[in-house]
Amino acid sequence: MIIKHKIDYIKNTYGINVIDQLIYCDPRRVSFFADLQQTPYHFHVMTGDVTVVGLEPKDCFTSEELLSKIEPNNLLAEVEGKNIFIETIRRKFLNFEKELYLYMPIKSSEGIIWLNIFYRKIEISSKLYVIGEVIRIYDDTPPEIVYYQKTYQDPLTKLFTRETLKMHMNNLTNIDNSYIMYLDIDRFKQINDRLGHQVGDQFLIDIANFFISKWEHNVLYYRLGGDEFFLYCYDHTEQQIIERAKKLIHDIEHLNEVSKSLNISASIGIVKILENNQGYHTLLNLGDEAMYQSKNQGSGNITLVNK
Repeated sequence: MIIKHKIDYIKNTYGINVIDQLIYCDPRRVSFFADLQQTPYHFHVMTGDVTVVGLEPKDCFTSEELLSKIEPNNLLAEVEGKNIFIETIRRKFLNFEKELYLYMPIKSSEGIIWLNIFYRKIEISSKLYVIGEVIRIYDDTPPEIVYYQKTYQDPLTKLFTRETLKMHMNNLTNIDNSYIMYLDIDRFKQINDRLGHQVGDQFLIDIANFFISKWEHNVLYYRLGGDEFFLYCYDHTEQQIIERAKKLIHDIEHLNEVSKSLNISASIGIVKILENNQGYHTLLNLGDEAMYQSKNQGSGNITLVNK
């Protein structure tokens, strides 16, 4: 279904033949247009049946209306963060340069459907516009998202993996007041040896659940493997990062009866992110060295490298 009056309105108002801008002009695909000079953004439906993609039967939606239809509880959000998932989508849309593909889980009357949406930015007479198309609809989580989740989320603890850490550390955009923290559990082997590996795994899960329950916007948690964890902290002063490390050690020592009975603690290495030490391998190695300096001093110590 092509909404002729809306296409004519766009053509007469903006002097753009939007149909010519579409990758595919297929009546089965929902397509839309937005003028980036107008705020809030209004997405004008040009082709397709919007009820198929979980929307009300009308021909224009504001950006906030569309964002309100997104379901934040999904596999992709488990990796990228449920609390910031919708804001991440907003940021990607605001910052893309020419083309953007997004997977978006939409709440519909029949449950959640996933949309694969293509956006293209066009410039006419020094003004910017966006043409978008829903290029595929999934009734279940797309296999690409399942693979992404398995790659970037640790299956045991649900924290970020090494691969996620590598991606994040190699793409840092703001290093001001930022630190990494390399954390190793002291005497963790005693849990496995005395109580069994199942109890050991549960202890790691308990630590991860504690991290997740204390979620803050400026701290990201990763599991490197075994009993080693990694934190990326930004918007922190040196005093704040030291206090955070001390509190982590205290919380792990008092996490549960297992940690108390076996005197479990943690050794932490902290590295301030600087212009000359960026990148996954560099920060990981520096954090590892600092952590071992702490471990050599005895259980429950902290080493800070800030230059």
